[in-house]
Amino acid sequence: MSRTARLHRWNDPRLTSTPVIAGLPALLTLLVAGIGLGGRQLWRDEHASWWAAMLSYPDLIELLRSRDVVFAPYYGGLHLWTAVFGDSAPALRLPSLLWMASAAALVALLGRRLYGAPTGLTAGLLFALLPIVSRYAAEARPYAQVIALTTASSLLLLRALERPSRLRWVAYALAVAATGLSHLVALTVLVAHAVPVLRETRRLPHREVLRRAAPWAAATGAGLVVVAPMAYLGSRQSGQISWIDEPTWAGVLKLPANLAGSVAVAAVLLVLALIGVTAGRWPALLLGAWVLTGPLLALATFDQFQLFFFRYLLYTVPAWVLLAAAGTLRVARAVGGGRAPARAAAVAVVLITVAVLGLPRQQMFRSDLVEDEHGFRDAGAFVAAQAAPGDGIVFDGYRHLRRAMAYELRDADPRPVDVLLAQPAQERGSYAAAECRKPAECLGDVRRVWLVTTQGGTDPLRRVDGARGAALRDRFVVARVAQFHRIRVVELVASR
Repeated sequence: MSRTARLHRWNDPRLTSTPVIAGLPALLTLLVAGIGLGGRQLWRDEHASWWAAMLSYPDLIELLRSRDVVFAPYYGGLHLWTAVFGDSAPALRLPSLLWMASAAALVALLGRRLYGAPTGLTAGLLFALLPIVSRYAAEARPYAQVIALTTASSLLLLRALERPSRLRWVAYALAVAATGLSHLVALTVLVAHAVPVLRETRRLPHREVLRRAAPWAAATGAGLVVVAPMAYLGSRQSGQISWIDEPTWAGVLKLPANLAGSVAVAAVLLVLALIGVTAGRWPALLLGAWVLTGPLLALATFDQFQLFFFRYLLYTVPAWVLLAAAGTLRVARAVGGGRAPARAAAVAVVLITVAVLGLPRQQMFRSDLVEDEHGFRDAGAFVAAQAAPGDGIVFDGYRHLRRAMAYELRDADPRPVDVLLAQPAQERGSYAAAECRKPAECLGDVRRVWLVTTQGGTDPLRRVDGARGAALRDRFVVARVAQFHRIRVVELVASR
């Protein structure tokens, strides 16, 4: 077989068509990330998503006045989703899985436009195999959506530049707005978007540059106008992320591993990405700006915005993958030369290597060790199985405990009464409820209370402090203690 024939097979239209290029990575993402979708319990951020999604729209608006306004579109959409599909763990996470599968398809299509079909397909498959993709495809948070929309906006820009039309520029403007509404930090990708615009206009006369760049500037401006109100409101709530630690050099160096989900996988991606930089000047500039702008700005402005945190930078993962895919194809060409089977085998070796190296983290991301949360699910199941009508429940220790147990006990029948609850969180426009200031009076005549606590020590009742602890010790004694991971359920029965 001639070299031309072998190259033709490598670029066989049946293998480079859009359904194949986009469909295979999407399908692989659904298969890999969908394994164990509901296996691990929700963690605290997902409990926040559930809580917000279950609020009525007036209550959700009241919450957003003081908290998480930047997640308003996500919470609003999840509210509609749960109304149809329910609030089980798989149901809450399914939108993220679908968004991530879409992201894999978009990464492949963007790779095809930048480098060609083989690189695009490789990028999509590589993306699907990353441990970090599996984690955030199986998490009820907006990050999968952010990744998909950032990639979509980049692809739509290239399409609009290639064949300008009013419809294509409107689509790009909508994508910019959607990207910003999904997560404000992702708008730093607009710096990278200037690269292909510069390429299109670099040799044109001054007046022609303005004419060619004007649609891009107008579309970008229109998208930003849509996002501006949320950006303003979000800036007034910046104090809620003051918990993010000031970045250190060690933290900066860990960023690639955090973005890949694995140290070993990150090392492979970095080597391949460095090779991929040599695969094309303009794609490398676009993807390099995509990779670097967000982290560098987050570092430079940390004192003002506290945004250097790996979850906020997940939207850069497609750029890393595209560079790594370009590097993979360069290695494959060096190894296989003009032999299509040899080049395909080299690509397969890279994909299998990433899959194998990422397997330990893939397994970990499907367990409750992801955030080393307390054993909410086991504690909730125990209380639900043991509770009787008229029982009360009290919480102590971890400040998000009430919300976590509200999720785990949402279908319990009978459900213990939250006896110390004075004002529900939704009435306060908050995630946190207000407790009774006179616990002894609020306990009423309840005869059994389930104390759910994250406090340590040999005497869990004695660890409850303040008036709440005094009231409980005055009225109840410990009947039994059930220990779960970092959490205990203590059965308290009336002493008189």
